[in-house]
Amino acid sequence: MNRFDEACDWLVQRLPMFQRQGGTPATYRLDLSKTVNWLERLGNPQLAYPCIHVAGTNGKGSTCHMLASIFHETGKVVGLHTSPHMLDLRERFRVGGRLVPERWVADFVDAHRADIIELELSFFEATVGMAFAAFRDAKVDIAIIEVGMGGRLDSTNVITPLVSVVTSVGLDHMAFLGPDRASIAREKAGIFKPKVMAIVGESDSEIMPVFNEVAASLDRCYVYPIGRYDEVFPTDLQGDYQVSNARTAIMAARVAKPSIHDHQIRRGLLRVVANTGLRGRWDVLEEGNPLVVADSAHNAHGWIPVMKQWNRVRTGLNSAMVLGVVSDKDTDEMVALIPQACTIYACAPSIPRALPVEEWAQRLRAAERQVVECNSVADAINRAKADGFRAIYVGGSSFVVADALAAYRDGLVSSRRSASRD
Repeated sequence: MNRFDEACDWLVQRLPMFQRQGGTPATYRLDLSKTVNWLERLGNPQLAYPCIHVAGTNGKGSTCHMLASIFHETGKVVGLHTSPHMLDLRERFRVGGRLVPERWVADFVDAHRADIIELELSFFEATVGMAFAAFRDAKVDIAIIEVGMGGRLDSTNVITPLVSVVTSVGLDHMAFLGPDRASIAREKAGIFKPKVMAIVGESDSEIMPVFNEVAASLDRCYVYPIGRYDEVFPTDLQGDYQVSNARTAIMAARVAKPSIHDHQIRRGLLRVVANTGLRGRWDVLEEGNPLVVADSAHNAHGWIPVMKQWNRVRTGLNSAMVLGVVSDKDTDEMVALIPQACTIYACAPSIPRALPVEEWAQRLRAAERQVVECNSVADAINRAKADGFRAIYVGGSSFVVADALAAYRDGLVSSRRSASRD
């Protein structure tokens, strides 16, 4: 094992991690004191560059990547912090669209291992500090910072950005953020700052009063709600839901840099994947027979537009879905949105929080869905292909999508074309 692999393995195995354990006192803090102490030991790297801060139930990752691409096209060196990662820990802190060197990660962990242990940091707290330090060391011109969960208590909420963004508010992580959309909106509005404009990509009568109330409590914090008539340009991201994210990113870019040119915004939106390496959002893994599409939507709020697009794309084609979920998700609404005509290849993502495939299959059968139980995501894709389906959707969890990307990378998915079932 090389130094980089050892460092990554130590972080994952040694530190409390929401991905593995779900929400616990060690993975979801009720204050930011550990993060503040950690950043002080690192020399407060988050103060070395301007930032844009992005929260939201859905759409925040895509919006962050759009913003990073737009500012890349202005000639800036852009730091991009997102989570979770799909294949490589360094996806959490890209610089200029590239992964930081493996040596940097190994050196950082070696230099700060004692601090990480002494402060009893979570994995997320540790990697947020890594991101801020990586951006400082790379001398980025601007950083785009995605909130992990919520906003008010998120470890990223130690910055004063050029603009604050909340892309959307849906019912997710309710055990931590509150029982309704108004409560969740209040947590996300926790990233609003005095004298900083707040842009909200989704506005309605349930959440706008909350946003306006929080903003009114802060000196010169004004809320701008994105509407259907705000400007939008085409993007290379293929999900229908990206239109709203593009509108939000455009306005955020204009607020952060009033001198930005239209051609820079247009080019940035058309080169998101090339400039940032974004994967997992309506990600076409195979274009032929079959069509295989992966998407990281993992709650009912995100699934509504994704399933609308899936139903349109699969029209006239025998279709199947490779689906897995994590154990702490309320899946009832998601299951209700699964098309009756699709065979479900049930699987479990390769993380400890995964809902066991037997229990997941039981839930699906209780909803009168046709189910095939599979040993892994790769097994599920291979079986759906072998059974001749011409359109296959992969998702239910970002961790299922990560497993699918790894399976394609590692040659675990059969290259055979589907036999026609028509």
